[in-house]
Amino acid sequence: MNSEHTIIIIGFSHKNASVEFRDRISVNEEMASRFIDAAMGADLSIREIAVLSTCNRTEFYFVSPVALTELRLWLEAQYRSLMNVDITDPDVQPLMLQNEAAVEHLLSVAGGLESMMLGERQILSQVKSSYDLILSKEYSFPILNRLFQSAIRAGKAIHTRTNLCRGAVSVSQAAVELARKIFKSFQNRNILLVGAGETSKLVAEHFREIGSHQFIIANRGEARRKQLAERFNGRARAIPLEEIPSALLEADIVVTAAKAPDYLITYDDMMQAMKGRKYRVLLLIDISTPRVIDPRVTDISEAFLYNIDHLKNVIADNLEKRREEIPAAKSIVAEVREEFLVWLRSLEVVPTISKLTEYFDAIRVQELKKYAHKTTEKEYSHMEQLSKSIIRKLLHYPIISLRGMSNGHNLDLSKIEVVWEFFRLHEFKGKEK
Repeated sequence: MNSEHTIIIIGFSHKNASVEFRDRISVNEEMASRFIDAAMGADLSIREIAVLSTCNRTEFYFVSPVALTELRLWLEAQYRSLMNVDITDPDVQPLMLQNEAAVEHLLSVAGGLESMMLGERQILSQVKSSYDLILSKEYSFPILNRLFQSAIRAGKAIHTRTNLCRGAVSVSQAAVELARKIFKSFQNRNILLVGAGETSKLVAEHFREIGSHQFIIANRGEARRKQLAERFNGRARAIPLEEIPSALLEADIVVTAAKAPDYLITYDDMMQAMKGRKYRVLLLIDISTPRVIDPRVTDISEAFLYNIDHLKNVIADNLEKRREEIPAAKSIVAEVREEFLVWLRSLEVVPTISKLTEYFDAIRVQELKKYAHKTTEKEYSHMEQLSKSIIRKLLHYPIISLRGMSNGHNLDLSKIEVVWEFFRLHEFKGKEK
């Protein structure tokens, strides 16, 4: 493959770097844009660049003839320059892949095969965001453009043609999945979240994705509960823990993800609330460690209480089902990868035809010059026409064969390599000026 078309990835993820390291090197869209600008203005021959940054990975995709080690040094220098961050950690070795391996990696990432949470769906939208960023820039990135299109297509196919991304495999997802088994619609359901940490945020986001809009956020710290409530554009109410008993009167679903020395919802609280609710059904999901809902609540027939162990069983079953889908997902990746590589290799055809034609014409011109002063102008013109005709006939079948490969479907890269080797086209500098 032409070194000008070499695809390179340098990346860090949950597989090779600690969460502290990943946090330190994570880049937002604005910073990713600055990395792209820096690459396009670099002295190195970086033809194209894209940046993929999520909570669990930060990866840089290059199209460049530059050696991996040089690109790594450039990346280290840019982190120092743009972010004042040193990424030369002896305990962290970046993932560095080229060509086919790099292509397969991105397709696998988009499909959720490389995620910490197997089959994670959110990663596909993050790949789309990276693609949108390179589209928004003024640079031309034809190879990465095609590669990211292929990755998005592979991700969508894995989502629709396999069950790899179905079924909850996180506590926050499992809590929502459990609620969906009990309630058909969530538009008019009141959801009480006890705790305002990361888990509660994720639970809220998952509920919002399925149509929930009415939230009550109970938390000890005022700032955090208000901060979480503000994410819902005035459709959420923030309350202190002391108001939980009254909030139980209006809630349809309660999810607790908090730390407390005692139960925040006691058996007596629930009995009192159920009377006020006229014994309307209430779903309670306690994912706190230790639990903050009195286990005796399960004795109340209209209260359905689940804890984190129940959710872990759901997660384990779903995860096993997802693992069974890995071969089908990998088959899709292989299919899309091969289509992309066929297209990438087809880029070699046109330059080969051009270079071969130029090479033969240069020899023709060079030989004709020997007779420029030994023939009349008319004779020289005849010789020139004859030489052009001979060259056309000599190149007719080789060019027909090469053009037949230009669509990529019948591409035989070895033939192209033989042409370049036999005629030493790599050494040919072109016509004399």
